[in-house]
Amino acid sequence: MPLSADSPAPARRFLIIGLPRSGTTYLMTLLNAHPAIHCSGEQFNPYAIVGVRDRDETPAHLLARDRTPLIFMERVFEAAARPGILRVGFKYMLGHNVRILKRLADHPEIDLIHVWRENRLAQVSSLIKAETSLRWAQTRPDAHIHERIDVGPRRICQRWHEIASMDALFAHWLESLPNRRLRIEYRELFAPGFAERITRFLGVDPDPQMKSPLVKQNPNDILARFRHPEPIARYFREIGFGHWLEPEI
Repeated sequence: MPLSADSPAPARRFLIIGLPRSGTTYLMTLLNAHPAIHCSGEQFNPYAIVGVRDRDETPAHLLARDRTPLIFMERVFEAAARPGILRVGFKYMLGHNVRILKRLADHPEIDLIHVWRENRLAQVSSLIKAETSLRWAQTRPDAHIHERIDVGPRRICQRWHEIASMDALFAHWLESLPNRRLRIEYRELFAPGFAERITRFLGVDPDPQMKSPLVKQNPNDILARFRHPEPIARYFREIGFGHWLEPEI
């Protein structure tokens, strides 16, 4: 039964889990547009404790977090559970603190939302561009969206299989956990009715004002992302993945 912000029940906990450029930040910002949900950023990023609008790179704070990650996680949840907040969570990226991953089965009260992306060409091209530019999200369109990357099929192939392997292994392991869980493919984030679907999973009333402030950082025309698109198009058609060249959403 969905709860309203006036309900006395304690805030239930959740994690958004995924790999870079799978849609985790979009989902985080969408959930934060709901008045009864608080979703923080990458609390276990190796280089910083990332909040919604802040970033703590203090070495002593990172050391304290890494020394006792489970205690740190508990404090994150507790600090976010302010009056009126019914659901609290944060982004946990695959590849961050593995001690959290190993103990999820001991915390079945934490709901898990696994976000993944079927079009690995779109994901990898977006990832390489973000790694090069260090621009991981934006709220306004600009020329950066149409900047092309200089990369060929071999590098894309390497990164594709690395991230796809990690996603596949995690998805298999996820099925063994006692936690409530939901898997979301990237395109589903933008499908009609998604806000209602995700709030239903979290057990809160939908909010018609829910909207992410982010804009897409790459063209929907996949080949328009590359300085030299011809070898990439030829390679992916030859290996049977020509559908990844089509617009994703």
